[in-house]
Amino acid sequence: MPPCEQATEKPLADVNFDISSASSTSSETSDETPPQVYEQVSEPELLEKYERPYPWNLVPDEIQMAIGALSLLFIAAPTLALIFFTTSSGWFLFNFFYFHNPVGKKILDKVHGVIVAMSKFAAHYVLLDTRDHVYLPWITWGLLASPTLFYWAYQRYSTYGFEASTFLLYHVMRLGPRYRFFAHHEVLTHREGHAMRTGMYRDIFNQKERVPISKKWRRRFTDHVNGLFVGVFNGSIPHHYATAHLKIHHRWHNDTGDVHTNMDVDRTEFKNYVLYLPRFLLYWVGISPMVLFNHRKEYRLLRELGTGMLVYYSIAATIWYKTSLLFLFAFWFYPMLEAACFLGAIAYLWHAFVDENDPGNQYVNSITILRGLDNIWNEDYHVVHHHFPNVHWTEAPQHFALEKPKYVKCRATIFADCEQGQMCYWMFSQRWDDMTNHFVDLHYIYSNGEKNEDKLLTVKEAADYEMKLLEATPADGTNELVSREQIEMRANEHHAEVKAMLLKRMKFHYRNSAQRDMKSFDAAVNANIREFNKVPGKND
Repeated sequence: MPPCEQATEKPLADVNFDISSASSTSSETSDETPPQVYEQVSEPELLEKYERPYPWNLVPDEIQMAIGALSLLFIAAPTLALIFFTTSSGWFLFNFFYFHNPVGKKILDKVHGVIVAMSKFAAHYVLLDTRDHVYLPWITWGLLASPTLFYWAYQRYSTYGFEASTFLLYHVMRLGPRYRFFAHHEVLTHREGHAMRTGMYRDIFNQKERVPISKKWRRRFTDHVNGLFVGVFNGSIPHHYATAHLKIHHRWHNDTGDVHTNMDVDRTEFKNYVLYLPRFLLYWVGISPMVLFNHRKEYRLLRELGTGMLVYYSIAATIWYKTSLLFLFAFWFYPMLEAACFLGAIAYLWHAFVDENDPGNQYVNSITILRGLDNIWNEDYHVVHHHFPNVHWTEAPQHFALEKPKYVKCRATIFADCEQGQMCYWMFSQRWDDMTNHFVDLHYIYSNGEKNEDKLLTVKEAADYEMKLLEATPADGTNELVSREQIEMRANEHHAEVKAMLLKRMKFHYRNSAQRDMKSFDAAVNANIREFNKVPGKND
């Protein structure tokens, strides 16, 4: 049964304007309808009973932690430098040529209009869905810039040897101002992987009807235009999204069958991201998906991912032969490790919240970000992406509005006016107040009877709105509120209640319950949601 078709938590009481109890909004913190409480495990020997998911139950935590720490240390210095240069250069360029330059803004707007018009024209002839025309400029840029930049770095190395300046400049240009090139490439590769059933491109030799290219040629070439010819320069393995991501992550949705699940750790502690990082790293390099596909006898997926790995690592071997181990790590494997750490943090965040009474509830365990500050092609609607994958990305906001009653029923994990990078910073630095301020509580009801499910304000915005309502109320005795202090107390209580709920969702994991071992947890997660043990058919 899909999440929220039935009540997944204890009954929830709406947030009415009652000064005496702002915490009666949720069963997750309510005294009236407490959720099921499990005995907390504190003894190390008891924790060992509740194994980690396969295959991480085979590797001691100490080894996983050491690998994660070494990975972060390896990329720490160059990554911090690249974040500084790409972000500062991005804001400088945006401000100098656009925001504070009327002439430049006018010119760039004209250029943008021409690019959009050209992409729409080309999309009519080459894409299955013309709404995807915005992909074409980024695909074109990647196909031209990525191999050119790499060849330039190779020529510099061949002539002058390794140069730190070339290393930094290459990766700054590869990532782009404020890492725009890298971000759009990763989203494109993601979309390309999800489009494997029909592909993104139409048969250009059949202009009478819009039909996909034949499967034979798609699988050999056009299904991998971005993932192969651009992705390898950014640390992506061809076929990876279409196999490991689509057939593992989107089959288990971060449950225990997912090879990079974080559902067995307390997500409020940074050390557990370090513990988690080797999972995402081995997933990203292809090893753990290959192990799982072989374990499940899914040999077609094993073969397809193995082919992509053979291509990527064969190119790596050739580069090593032509240059040196230093060049190989600096310009080929560094982007792979960088992507694993960055995207691993994003994946860790997307599924950091869990409803203890229904761990498979995708409205809670996938994040939605409204009015996102870095929302590339509506990726911020992550519930839509997981629960309704056939919805076109341009329709995600409308689909969210259509399905809003289900989000309300689940008190879904929704934030607004922020971006993934900010949220990772809040999570890893434990800035829970900042995170709470950006939460959108769909259960909140204002003093004038309006519902936040209609206004979609954050916790902080809701408090400010209540103050505006008070100021707009005539001082004729009709206002039931006594003072500004009562509104502030109400806002503080609501903030504290939401904060406690978010922390509870982040802290929940099956290993902190003496009454839940992994077997019983799996049974609860699998029940009526997905057939985890079923081997997909040939066309799945």
